Parts: sequence; C-alpha cells; structure tokens
Amino acid sequence: MDVRGFSKLLPRVHRTNSFPGYSLRDVFNGYVVPVLAVYLFWGYSNKFLGMSVDYLSAMARDITIAGTQMNPSYYAMERLALIVGGVILLSFLLVKNEISTLIRGLRTRDLGTLSECSTSIFAIVCFAVSYVLLTSVLELSPGNQIPFFFFGGAVVAGVLLLQDNVSEMFAIRPSNIGYAIREPSILVSAGSIVLLLIMTLNLSMIQPVSQDIPGFLSVVILITVFYWYMRLSQEGMKPSVQARKTAALAYLALLPFIMFLLLRVLYLQHDPDPVMQNRWEVSFPFMDKVNTFKINPWPMDVVANLDERWMFLKAAIINSARVTLLSIVLCVILGTIVGVTRLSSNWLASSMATVYVEIFRNLPLAVLLFLIATQFGQSAPLFNEETFLLGDAVFYSNQGIWFVTVASYQRLVMGLVALALLRVLLRHMDRVEPRFIITPSTPQEHLRRPFSTLGWRLEALASDIFLIVAALLFINFLVPFVSTNGGGTEAFIAMAVIVYALSVTSRLDDDGMNSLQIDDSESGLRKRFTIWVAAFAVAAGIAVSKGLSWPDYIKDWDGDGIIDSPGSWTIAEGSGFEITPFFLAMMLGLTLFTASTIAEIVRGSIQSLPRGQVEAAISLSLNPYQRLRLVILPQALRSMVPLFNNQFMNVWKNSSLAVIVAYSDIFYVILVMMNNVGKLIPLFILLLITYQAGSLAISIVMNWYNTRVTSVKI
Repeated sequence: MDVRGFSKLLPRVHRTNSFPGYSLRDVFNGYVVPVLAVYLFWGYSNKFLGMSVDYLSAMARDITIAGTQMNPSYYAMERLALIVGGVILLSFLLVKNEISTLIRGLRTRDLGTLSECSTSIFAIVCFAVSYVLLTSVLELSPGNQIPFFFFGGAVVAGVLLLQDNVSEMFAIRPSNIGYAIREPSILVSAGSIVLLLIMTLNLSMIQPVSQDIPGFLSVVILITVFYWYMRLSQEGMKPSVQARKTAALAYLALLPFIMFLLLRVLYLQHDPDPVMQNRWEVSFPFMDKVNTFKINPWPMDVVANLDERWMFLKAAIINSARVTLLSIVLCVILGTIVGVTRLSSNWLASSMATVYVEIFRNLPLAVLLFLIATQFGQSAPLFNEETFLLGDAVFYSNQGIWFVTVASYQRLVMGLVALALLRVLLRHMDRVEPRFIITPSTPQEHLRRPFSTLGWRLEALASDIFLIVAALLFINFLVPFVSTNGGGTEAFIAMAVIVYALSVTSRLDDDGMNSLQIDDSESGLRKRFTIWVAAFAVAAGIAVSKGLSWPDYIKDWDGDGIIDSPGSWTIAEGSGFEITPFFLAMMLGLTLFTASTIAEIVRGSIQSLPRGQVEAAISLSLNPYQRLRLVILPQALRSMVPLFNNQFMNVWKNSSLAVIVAYSDIFYVILVMMNNVGKLIPLFILLLITYQAGSLAISIVMNWYNTRVTSVKI
C-alpha cells in the first residue's frame, strides 16, 4: 500500500465560479456518501467478525475433565485448521487463478512454469507451516490468539493478493535489499506477515487489540478496502492487473461474511442445544430405516414399512428422470412442429400456432398442472365403466391407461438391434475413403481410436458395432439398477463403456475417417425407403413373435365364477402397459408448457438465417420439406442447441411441481420425509445435490452435442 499517494485519492469538493460556496451535490458526493459508506461497511464488518470470533473461540476451547470433553462445541485444532485454513487457502488460490498453471508445471516439472505460480506456492507453504504451528508447536489461547491468527491471516492473504508482489519478495538479494527497503509495497507485504506473527505471540501485551479483535481487524479491512477501491476506480492499471486486484478486493470485502457463514455452519454442527444440533447434523443414518408412507413408483417397486428410505429416494429419482426424459422428447417434437408452423404461409395454421404459444407460454406451470389434473379426474370414465379403445387394445379410466404391449421385451430389443445392424451395414456400404488418412502415433491417440489397426474401412465398422454392444451392455445392467436395490456398480461401469464408445465414434468423425457418400437420387432414395420399410416389418415381426400382452380386465378376482362387486375389479398384474394418471398429467403439463418456449426458439433460429440460404435451396429445385430438412434446420440447429440446453434443465427443475398432481417425484418424497423425520438440513442437501447432478448431466450431454453440431464451420 503506497501511503505517499493516499492524499491524492481522497474525494474533493469543488467550488463553482458563480457561487463561492459548495453546491449541495458536491457536498453530498464528497462527504456524505463516503462517510455513510464507511459507517455501513464498519458496521457490517464489525458485526460479522464479532460473531465469527465468538464462534471460533467457543469451538477452539478444550475443556477436558477426567478424559471427557465438557465443551459440546469443541473442534480439535487439527480439524479447525484444516477446515478454516483450507477455505482461506482455497479462496486465495481461486482469486489468484493460477491453479491450472500450477498443475501444468507439476505435471511437466518445468521450473519456469512453476516460477509463474510463486504466489500460489507461497500460499500453500504458508498453510502447511501454519497447520504444523497450530497443531504441534504453539499453544495459543482460544479466547484471543486463535481467532486473531485465523482472521488476521485471512486479512493478510487479502493484502498480499492486492499488493501482488510475492514474486518480488522472493527476488530480494543482498545486492538489491536497499531497493526492497525503499519500496513501500514490499514493506507492506513483508511487514504484514511479520506483524501478524509478532502480534499473535504477544497479543496479551496489546490490550486494545486483544480486547476488541473484531474492531481492530475491521479498521484494517476498512482502510485497505477503501484505499484500493479509490485506486482501482482510477483505472490506471492494465486490464489483467485490474481484474486480478478487483477480485482480491471483492474477497477482502466479503471476508467477514464468508467467515461468519463458514463458522456458523460448523458451530451448528456442534451446537450446545441438542435440538438445534440434531437438526443441523449432516449425517444420514436415518435413511437406513424403513419408510412409512406409500408412493407410486415404476419400475422399481418399494413397499412402505418394509423398504428403507434410500430405496424410496432412488425410486423417486427414477420417477423424476423418466417423466423428464419423456417430456424432453415430446416437447422438442411438438415445439419444432409449432415453431415451423408459425412461419407457415397458411394463415389458419400460423394463427393457431401463435395462439398456442401465447396461451401456454403465459400460463404458470403450476396452474396448468392443476387444470390438467382436475380435468383428467372429472372427464375420465370410472374404472367400472369398462371403456376400451381400438377393440381391447387400450383401456382407460380415471385410475390410469393400459395399452397392449409386446409379451417379450427381449424380442423387442432383438428387433431394435436388427435395425441398428442394418444402419451399420448401410453406413459401411456408403463409406468412402477419406481424403487424408490420420494414423494415431501416441498411446493416448491409440486409446481414442482402438480399432485404427484395422484400416479406414473396418475401423469405422468396428466402432459402430462397438457402440451397439456398449448400448446392449448398458441396457442389460440398467434394468436391474432401476428395478431393484442393487446393480449400481454394474450400471456405472456400463455407462462408462457407452461414453467411451461414443467418444471413439466422435473421434473418428473429428479425424475425418467416417466419410459417407449417400445416393440421394430418386431411385436411390426409393431403394433405401424400400429397405427400411422391409426392415421395420421384420423388426416388428421379431418384437411380436411371442405374442402381445393385452390388458386383462378381471371382474372375478377370487376365481369362483361369480362377478364380484365393481370396487374389486382390476387389471391383471403384468398384463398390458400401465400409465398412471399422475404420470400422464405431469408429462402433459411439462410438454405443453416447455413446447411453447421451444417453438419460439425454433422460429427465431429459422428467421435468423440469411435469406440467401433459402433462395439457394429454391434454386436447386428442392421442395419445401427438403429445404427444411437439408438446409434450414441443420443450420438453425447451431443456435437452437444452447437454448434447448436451458429448456431441458428447466424441465428437470420444473418436475419438482409434481406434488400438484400427486406424482411421487424427488421433491415430494423428500418433503414428506422432512415432515416425518425432522432432518431438514441433510434432506435439503440431498435435494440440492440431486437436482444439481441432474442439471449437470443434462448440461454435459447438450454441450457435447453442441460441440458435434458446431464442429463444421459455416
């Protein structure tokens, strides 16, 4: 801190030539605003640091009598130093932003790269030395020395970040020590470290500081923050330096609140009040106990008063995931159709699409779900009315909808595999030799292209077959995972295999080893259409080769030949495929609501394309469908995908409104557990982690797909 130029930074009040006094605006900006800012910041810093000092003193005080710890708030110094010091170190490293450079230097063992991270290395060394001093060497008083060392160290870290001259301190030699002494910034950095150690060890002799640690540190923070704020407001530094020092200033200004938040959470974990400690204790043994309420899961069947709460949470996650995935698929289809229809030259179609968008986009999702649930319950027929559609293929009532389905899902998978193998064969026949053949030369490249030794033609074929095998492996292990309590490890391994298979295929595309030349002439398209029609017919035959499972409507459930009362009528277990009204209402609500936004995304992306693209497609004599499929949508997709990513994550988060339609999703199950168990904080953490993990998974998939879409530059 260069104190010599401090007077130049102070705000001044200017006189006007026409009026010898001060104007009201000058007085307000020059005196009132700075004084008010100082007062407010002082109150904020002193308040939060005061509470933080009290918490840390309580947690650091060791009261052991006859081998029993009498202080319920006590934390061992090893744990306190690791947690509090680790947060300070992590904040320092994040502000300095040298982590990637440091990792690269450690990986390559390049001293030049490591020297660029001297400040971060210095911070890590200081953390290690402080940890040893606190746990093994020094016996500091928990009342004042420990809080002063922790909080004073955090303030010194902020000062070092603002001065940003640790590398210059390391460069001090006997030949240039005179320059270092004359340089105020180096004196401030080195002096703050030495002063922290001296004051910590002799704090009892400095009564004004030891009696009011929060006040002293608040003064230091206040002076430092306002001095550097005025320096940075002049914008006289390089943009990169300005950005680093602004981040350091933000860290120092937020330090009192960060410390309070951290220590408050730690204190609540060991709160002297048993009730408060029980609420805030982050442990999950209660999840191993049986659950006491019923839910409507599928395909995992959980039983109340028999299965543990972990299984109910897993079933709820599966419920939320399946309604989200299906809604995403349907809303993309519906939204694309509506978005394209809005651009139609047909006035009626365009107007209807516009009305749909304006109605559902402006209708709150909660209201929409409530309307769907109530209308479905009122308009659907009663179960005993025996309402069938398409013969006996569909049975629907206010208790659900049952569809006819295949009797063997294994045969259905076989049919799908046959279609996938046909696609692989057609791609193999259409594949042409790449213009440039890229051969892997390093072990990492061989890992990304494991079939490169087979040659350009067989390598692509092998990668396609490998993807099908990985998908079959994933399905084989996914079914027991979503229907039983186990199978997690196998499903995770299968997921890793399919991700690896997708990366192999993507790498082939990136290297240009998957070039296709498709015959798009009229005769070629007719031939390909005939092949696919025949293939779908064969696949359908394989799928239904073991028959169909029809909804079996049972009126005589005890088998005595007498029709029982309508209240006991049911659909036989395992016959047909059931869709519950709760799932249907949730799926319809999410689809209709999100499709209205996706329609606007599609419309805007298409309209953003240059008019010349459409005119070029017309000049090639492409019909409207071909123009849309081959020219318009592929180019518009580049701007659609990032916006689709946001909408898909909204679908996942909006599924938390399932409680409106009585659908058992994650939020509903955890909400009921909160009321039954009372463990609010652990359950809320589970809720946050679950939704965050789902959002990150969607984001990862969509970012990967966006990379594939934008890999070809236009």
